Amino acid sequence: MNIVLIVIDTLRADHLSCYGYFRETSPTLDRIAKEGVLFENYYASGIATGPGFTSIITGRYPTTHKYYLTPYNVTNVLSFDDNIPVLAEIMWVNGYTTVAIDNLINFKSRPKHFLRGYEYYINPSKSPFVPAASLMAEQANKKIIPWIKAHSYERFFMFIHYWDPHLPYNQPRAYRELYRHEKGKFGDLKILESPDGYKYVPGWGKLDEIVEESDGRTIDLYDGEIAYVDNAIAEVVETLKDEGILDDTLLIITSDHGEGLGQHGIWGHAGLHENIIKLPLILRYPKKFPKGIRVKSYVQHADIVPTILELAGIDNQDVFDGSSLRKSINSNIRDFAVSEAWGERAIIFNEWKLIIHYERELRVLKEIYPKPFTRQNYRALIPILRKTFIKGNKGYELYNIVNDPMEIHNLAEEYPSKVKELEEMIEKWIVSKVGDNDPINYLGNYVQPQPV
Repeated sequence: MNIVLIVIDTLRADHLSCYGYFRETSPTLDRIAKEGVLFENYYASGIATGPGFTSIITGRYPTTHKYYLTPYNVTNVLSFDDNIPVLAEIMWVNGYTTVAIDNLINFKSRPKHFLRGYEYYINPSKSPFVPAASLMAEQANKKIIPWIKAHSYERFFMFIHYWDPHLPYNQPRAYRELYRHEKGKFGDLKILESPDGYKYVPGWGKLDEIVEESDGRTIDLYDGEIAYVDNAIAEVVETLKDEGILDDTLLIITSDHGEGLGQHGIWGHAGLHENIIKLPLILRYPKKFPKGIRVKSYVQHADIVPTILELAGIDNQDVFDGSSLRKSINSNIRDFAVSEAWGERAIIFNEWKLIIHYERELRVLKEIYPKPFTRQNYRALIPILRKTFIKGNKGYELYNIVNDPMEIHNLAEEYPSKVKELEEMIEKWIVSKVGDNDPINYLGNYVQPQPV
């Protein structure tokens, strides 16, 4: 068995056709989903890029791997714990040829744990000093496809990182003009009414709050980027098929985090609302997974490593926070989902969702700026605080995500007993992971640049 793990940066689940989006953005992913398994309630273990990718390759939540940063613009940041094993190391030790097509090493912090364990680490960027997110899918494929053709006779683990649809929206012109929504008119959009009584567009937001354009950024361009990377994945799948190894390859397609697209006052990927943490996950491996299955139970980033190891027949003694996704097809592998960011946690339990803003984050947002925070970060996060109910040294957001799918109405002040119940669930979860040593309480250790 070969393994191809594809992480599509900044990809929201609700902008894919197979997840119900009203535009046909993802014909390749739709087809793969029909041939495999689609997970409807897949949540990030941690966001943004740094925590998300680290959870994907370690099978851990940020609470236990403690990598809460995305230090793309800061040098000499406290590094990842070298004692924590990463997926590529495990695969390499167990006889797999390991290859990554990725450029996270272009971050100014040079995070080495994203390189560990790869026999081949191929950086498709033109320079180590090029901004990582500017990498286009076609540049990645120029490295991916020849490598597959040259190594198709080997048993390999391949990690692919596509940056599209992350900003900047630099896809070819044909994909820039693929979707054309006319500003101020909504006839081309799918408008629904929530049980809470407001109208909204799935993937876009509450109808009277939709941000149609922001500094040249539009949802049309974001969706065009998705179509562009979907076509790139089609080329990879076709190459695997041509080499005669597609059905002997475990194909995993997911994302590290979503994108705000103007919802909650944010275009980027701050906060723990559904548009940021609810992600796509699609698996295809006909020898072990049935076709056309849609799984509703909660699954997360941390489940990817245990799944790969089980399917590869690797008996590994390392400790992971996640469980094999095979179990989730017939039963729940967890009762609730937890997602983390620097200074925040969210718990999703049935129709309820609680976001907790911890004291350290609130201090930062009150204009105490430990590096690498900037005033730009502060301005981006202020809209979140406008909805936050502050009690003591914490802030709370409580949503009924069935009645209020766009997370408009914060019910934290109205339902204190529900807040208490969900917060106690998170606290028990933390104790089960790290005892009383909650890293959220000393986040300053994970932001300050270190002396060289």
